[in-house]
Amino acid sequence: MLIKHSSQPSISEQPSMAIGVLRASLLCVLATLVWAGNDNPPSTSSNSSVPLAPAVGSNVACEDKDGKRPACTGTCPVSCPQQCLVSCPGCLTFCRPDQVPVRSTKQPVRPPAMFIFGDGNLDVGNIKMLAMGSWERPDDEALIDWVQSRTDGGNAAQFIAKFMGFQMSPPAYLTLPNRIRVHQGFIGVNYACANAGLRDPEPYIDGWYTIPMSQQLQQFAETKAQMEAKLGAQAVRNIITKSFFLIEVGGVDLAYWTEVQDILALYGDTIRSLYNMGARRFGLINVGLIGNMPPTVDGGHGWMYQGVGGKLDPADMNKHAAEFNDGLKPLLGGLARSLPGLRYSIADIYTFTQTVFADPSSYGFEDIHNPCMQDGSAVECDNPAQRWYWDDNGITEHAANLAATAFFYGPPQFTAPVIFRSLLDVK
Repeated sequence: MLIKHSSQPSISEQPSMAIGVLRASLLCVLATLVWAGNDNPPSTSSNSSVPLAPAVGSNVACEDKDGKRPACTGTCPVSCPQQCLVSCPGCLTFCRPDQVPVRSTKQPVRPPAMFIFGDGNLDVGNIKMLAMGSWERPDDEALIDWVQSRTDGGNAAQFIAKFMGFQMSPPAYLTLPNRIRVHQGFIGVNYACANAGLRDPEPYIDGWYTIPMSQQLQQFAETKAQMEAKLGAQAVRNIITKSFFLIEVGGVDLAYWTEVQDILALYGDTIRSLYNMGARRFGLINVGLIGNMPPTVDGGHGWMYQGVGGKLDPADMNKHAAEFNDGLKPLLGGLARSLPGLRYSIADIYTFTQTVFADPSSYGFEDIHNPCMQDGSAVECDNPAQRWYWDDNGITEHAANLAATAFFYGPPQFTAPVIFRSLLDVK
C-alpha cells in the first residue's frame, strides 16, 4: 500500500511505485494508492495515467479479507519524504527506498558494462532483426533505436540500465557491426531474443526464429574474445567481473515442457557457463504468471503461451511457474556457496504481478486482461499506460517501469536476497 503525506509536494519526475506485499496465501494484499493534497499525482512514465483516489491522510489500515486475523491500523512515518509502504498483516510501515534522503556519502557506482540475456521481456531488437529476414546490421550505432523493444516504450532491461546510470540500454547483439566496437563508449550488449528458452527449440517456432540461451552464450563468448583481442585478457576480466548480468528466461520452456527440474538444471548450467567466462554479478528475474497471458484475436494464445484453448491449462502453467520459482532460490543459493565471488538477486515478477492484479486501479491500470495491441492488428489502444499487456506476449512500458523500479530500488519483499541496487559497488 502506498500512502502520500498531504504536507509534501508531488515530484512528477520521480518513478512512482505502488508496492503491496507478499503472497496472497500469507498476506492481506493492500494496494490502495492515495494521493492527498495535490491534483497532479506523480507519473511512472511519460505515457502513464494514474487515477486519483480519495485522500485519507497518512493513516493506513489492513482489512481482514479472509477472516483469519484481526484488522489493524498504522501511521505512515513522518520521516518518509513523500510516500510509505504498508505490509499486512501487522500494519508495518516503512519508507520507499528510492525516496529516502541519502544520508550516507556512499553512492552506487555504475558498472563498466551490462550484459542482458533471455526472452522477449528483455529483447531490444534481436527478434526484429531476425523477423526482417536479414542479418544486415546498421553501420552507425545511432541507428540502433529503430529496432528497439516490442512495446509502447521501454522494457525492464532499458529501465534497469537507466537506474544503474547508463544513458541508454546496451544495444541488441544483431544490430552491432560484425566486430564489436570496444571503446570508451562501450556499455555492454543485449543478447535477449523473443521466443528464447533454456532448451534448444526447433529451427523456428510458428514461423518466428529465435536465439536460444545456448546460442546467446556463444554470442557472449564471441564478444568476450573480440574484447580480449582489443584490450587484453586481464583488462577484459576486470570489466566482466564488475559488470552486471541481467537474465529473464524460463517462461517459454514452461509453456511447452513440464519437466521443471530439468529446466532448473539447464538454468544452473547457464549460470555456471557465464561464471566460467567471468560473470560474478547476476540480476535474475523469475517466471511470471504465464497462464494469465491474454488470448489472441481468434480466442487462442500466441505461439508461446498456450493456456486458453491450448495444450496446457492456465492454472497448471502458473503452477509450473511457481514450482520453477521455488526451485530457483535454493539453486542459486547452492551456486553462490560453491562458486567464489558469485553475487545475485532474484526478482519475483510472479508475486509482483499477483500484487498488481489484486488491485490494478491503484497502480494506474484499467485493464489487466486484454492487450493494447491485438494480434494481427496495427492499431493500438488509446491509452497503453492503463493496460498491463501490450500484446499477447509482452507488457506495456508502464508495467515494465513499475516492475523494474521495484526490483532495483525495493521494497525487499520482491527481491531475494538483496535488491538489484545492492549488487553495485559504492563510493
